[in-house]
Amino acid sequence: ASSEKSVLYGPQYTHNVMFLCNHNSCRSQMADAWLRTISAQREVEVGVASAGIVGGTAVKEGAITVMAEVGVDISAYTSDAMADFNPERFQAVISCCGCGDKLDGDKAVWKSRALFEDWNLDDPPAIDPGDLSEYRRVRDEIKAKVE
Repeated sequence: ASSEKSVLYGPQYTHNVMFLCNHNSCRSQMADAWLRTISAQREVEVGVASAGIVGGTAVKEGAITVMAEVGVDISAYTSDAMADFNPERFQAVISCCGCGDKLDGDKAVWKSRALFEDWNLDDPPAIDPGDLSEYRRVRDEIKAKVE
């Protein structure tokens, strides 16, 4: 992960949270942004990162748009691969997409952190009718889970 991202998580934090998803292009990006935003508002220091099982994608425009609607800017966020992160640096790992069953073999260590949850959120790009309504619904569902 880039040195800029490493400032957002690491040993300087008591708790570090990783949000995982298939591509790190939508749900995990929104979860990452919500936790950063809410923890800053509450003056709670939490390290936050997000990654995809598969790297090399980009953050979805729909996710950027609906987060901007609520005053959270994720336009500069990058889509990162979980292979770029050390699972031992995170106390909590949250699968946003139900991808826990894909975390086997050398990826199983991600499920063995102190806290592992599989939120199994719907995938907005796959189900949105074109009006961003599904992006907004999932955005709000993620916020409620993060809070």
